[in-house]
Amino acid sequence: MLYEYLMFALLATLMLAPSALRRRYAVVQIHNPPDFLLIAGVLPRLFGSRLLLDVHDLSSHMFGARFSGRLSVVISRLLVLLERLAGLMADGVITVHEPYRRELINHGIPAEKISVVMNVPDEGVLEAAAHGKTARDASDFVVAYHGTISGWYGVDLVLDALGALHSEVPTARAMILGDGDARVKLQERALDIGLADQVEFSDGWVAADQALARAASATCGVIPNRPTELNRFALSTKLFEYLALGLPVVVSGLETLTAHFSADEVTFFRPGDAGSLARALIWVAANPQEAAAKTERARERVEREYSWTANRRRYLATLAGNDSTTAECAV
Repeated sequence: MLYEYLMFALLATLMLAPSALRRRYAVVQIHNPPDFLLIAGVLPRLFGSRLLLDVHDLSSHMFGARFSGRLSVVISRLLVLLERLAGLMADGVITVHEPYRRELINHGIPAEKISVVMNVPDEGVLEAAAHGKTARDASDFVVAYHGTISGWYGVDLVLDALGALHSEVPTARAMILGDGDARVKLQERALDIGLADQVEFSDGWVAADQALARAASATCGVIPNRPTELNRFALSTKLFEYLALGLPVVVSGLETLTAHFSADEVTFFRPGDAGSLARALIWVAANPQEAAAKTERARERVEREYSWTANRRRYLATLAGNDSTTAECAV
């Protein structure tokens, strides 16, 4: 991982440097991790470009999700230091929600440098996905999950909940679209516990438009994130996608998720508890009208507070800064 990060930083620097000599970019936007990738924008900045650090996840949290032990504590602290240095070097910092903004401030980045541009989907893309949705048997209760399949995202909880769900909802099944280091193990587990016929796995990554069209045919979506430091601050794009597709959503009750939606808008379950997840899914199956009403209230909140239309304006304003030129942008 370190080799890949270092080599990518080197190659990005070597690619961008001669380009910056040929023409002036208005903005160079660097997306972490790693935060030291900001070095690729140093030369363009010397020639007048604004340099933005785009933080979708904190590097220290991502490292902590994968590694443990005394050495990992030291490395996590070094990653926080690198993040602070990168934030101080950049002309501005973009992050995805207010809890991350507060965390970045706590890590030593000046508040006035940080803008929030939420990582929410483009409404136009989702409208196309809704029109392309596949048909399903109306009597089936289909739980959808699409995206990365890793341990900290809790997809295994969906399998455990599905086993408990069958006694109350015999037609329940799950649709799991995506790939990750836990996919093969979960497929084996579904076979071992007798759920192979009730769980559909994709053969790997699915194109975004296809995954959304498939998910649109489900009965509800699920955000099963486990309670980890990384997930404390996770505001899953899937949540916004399911709502835009008109699906009720069952959501792990982690702090950033509960800060953005209420129990009147989504159905929460206790993080890491498959039994609580099963009970939440049973409620959605037994109360379709109430679940649909929750979805409608959540969609109204998204349109009012979290829409891409509003975030797009904020993003463009952040890119522009105090520079009103129309120079070319490198993103």
